[in-house]
Amino acid sequence: MKKWNKIMALGMALCLGLGLTACGGKATDTAGEAAAEPQSAAASTAAEPAASGEADSGEKTYEPTTLTFWNGFTSTDGEVLQQIVDDFNAANEWNITIEMDVMPWATFNEKLPAAIAAGNAPDFVLCSSGYYAPYVEAGSFQDVADFYELPEVNADDFDKNVVDLLYYDDLCVGIPMQMVSHYFYWDKDLYEAAGLDPESPPETFEELVENAKLLTDKSKNQYGFCVPTNNNVTAQYTMYAYGGGYVNEDETQAVFNSEENVKAFETLKTLYECSPKDSDDNTYISGQLGQFINGPWIINGLRENEINYGVKAVPSCVGVEQDAAVIPVGFSIPKTTSEEHKELVYKFVNYWNSEEIGTKWTKECGTPAYLISAQANFADDPQTLALSEPLSYGHIECKKNGVNTISTDGLYPAMEEIFAGADIKATLDKYNDVIQGILK
Repeated sequence: MKKWNKIMALGMALCLGLGLTACGGKATDTAGEAAAEPQSAAASTAAEPAASGEADSGEKTYEPTTLTFWNGFTSTDGEVLQQIVDDFNAANEWNITIEMDVMPWATFNEKLPAAIAAGNAPDFVLCSSGYYAPYVEAGSFQDVADFYELPEVNADDFDKNVVDLLYYDDLCVGIPMQMVSHYFYWDKDLYEAAGLDPESPPETFEELVENAKLLTDKSKNQYGFCVPTNNNVTAQYTMYAYGGGYVNEDETQAVFNSEENVKAFETLKTLYECSPKDSDDNTYISGQLGQFINGPWIINGLRENEINYGVKAVPSCVGVEQDAAVIPVGFSIPKTTSEEHKELVYKFVNYWNSEEIGTKWTKECGTPAYLISAQANFADDPQTLALSEPLSYGHIECKKNGVNTISTDGLYPAMEEIFAGADIKATLDKYNDVIQGILK
């Protein structure tokens, strides 16, 4: 796999002659209506942006060029994205105008393959890890590893793991736009009422379980944790805490029935007894939960409901390496985009990956800062800084096969049967075979 060391080797070679200057989307499947029908890229590719030549100063000049840009940011984060695009259009020195078309992700994934096949795809798109696999298999996107070799790009500002997450074998399929993960939240008021230190969240998963027992008071409709049976996040993080998971590293073998997972499901049974049996998104912001695991998108709801909360990376068990699921959204360039337009797309992508824009996106959308320079701007904000921590070690869950079918056909029925009293090892054996069938 072409990893960061190969990128850096190329970057250092360029650095000797050119130098490097500083620079700077749950896959967010948000609800909403598309702002407009996607524009065809045919017009923009017909009028090539070719540089008009060298200006008197010796710098390259560009003819006015329109770039088309598709994505699924249909919620309030899309409004922030549009403002950033508008600011770039107004101020950039390359005569670039970006026309952004926003649509629900389902529409995006229906229209984009057809547009690529017809040769009229947009110049660039946003895509998330939840959707990349079929595009990679179809050869839909160009390799964008050369972005990190550009002299104006500060490759050192990207955490190595953040870059690697958007590699599929040797193909660099995207350049980071947004990275999100999941976190441990605790209610400081409920901690204090239970005799726990509200400023001392659990350092280990074992401690989390003990706190869940202390925080549960069903007579008050108060619970120490939340274990939904129709959402994979909490169960996955419990497996991670014990060193388990669904599949082996190369996703060829199911390992759902591992010893680590048996221990994880024993703990999940205990946590399920500390959990409301019916839960939805409102449960997390109701003030009834002493602890839970969720994404950064829950923060606004907690604030609006005046929950006195804390947030940190999800802890692991003693002796187990910490892990997390990361959901990257990347800038990707369809194979139909010309080299001239690809060069101009990189201008905007580099603008996005600046300290200023990275900081703005985190402040206004609540997602983690993944650029090292942007993270430094939150040094005095421990809660926001905590959101970035898992990005340096997390992984994409079932990157090649996708986690949705594995969850619906394997995890959820296993949870329901185990919580109803079924033998843990026998149940995991049964659904390990199901997951293995999905991999085949």
